[in-house]
Amino acid sequence: MKVAYDGTGFAGSQRQVARRTVQGALEEALGRLTGETPQSLKLIFAGRTDAGVHAKGQVAAFKTKREWSANKWLKALNAVLPKEVAVVAVREAPADFHPRYQAVERTYRYAVLLSRSPDPLRHYTHHRISELSQETEMIEAWYSLIGTHDFINFRSAGSYERSTIVTIKSTNYQHETSDEIFFTVSAVSFLYRMVRRLVGTVLSIGRGILSVADFERYLSGQVAGLGPTLTAPAKGLCLLEVAYPAPWAWE
Repeated sequence: MKVAYDGTGFAGSQRQVARRTVQGALEEALGRLTGETPQSLKLIFAGRTDAGVHAKGQVAAFKTKREWSANKWLKALNAVLPKEVAVVAVREAPADFHPRYQAVERTYRYAVLLSRSPDPLRHYTHHRISELSQETEMIEAWYSLIGTHDFINFRSAGSYERSTIVTIKSTNYQHETSDEIFFTVSAVSFLYRMVRRLVGTVLSIGRGILSVADFERYLSGQVAGLGPTLTAPAKGLCLLEVAYPAPWAWE
């Protein structure tokens, strides 16, 4: 399944005891349709998203004995899912498909509202800042991320990855309207809260709090101890897409 959700009212994507999660919502819907338990459904996501983080192209896989067409699954699931979650595509996958391990690229987008006044319509989807004084320097830092780096300074506590080396395949920066900015980044995988920490740090450059030289020292590992205050809020982050090679790629 390709799944979209508004993460505002969820404690994250992964199942948690006594907390509302995207996985819990999907398992409840699947259970209603199939009569099968979460243990037998074996629902797996392509990646975890934190509380408040949104998704447009999350991918999840499950096993079931019910033989329905992809179109019937799509209609049936959307009929019983909560309004914050939607299944946007369904296909039958090979038995050996694993949405996490076979992904070759994940793309995230972070949305910023550049405004001195709040906007209630974008409160839960954008991180608001009042001004930018060093936008050119900020853009320079964002595009400098392309390539392979040690991102140990850009992961949060609770990260259990064996290696902190990540290869960024691409980045993009959009400031097409007067009050909206979008940071986009793609890689095979990311460290825990890495994208939010990268965005928070480059925004600090844009606001004149840090210099590009400061950022380069953090990126190169010359300086340690990047503070948690530089982590951008969860609400601006959206998982846009998860890509797969053939034969698992979406058409």
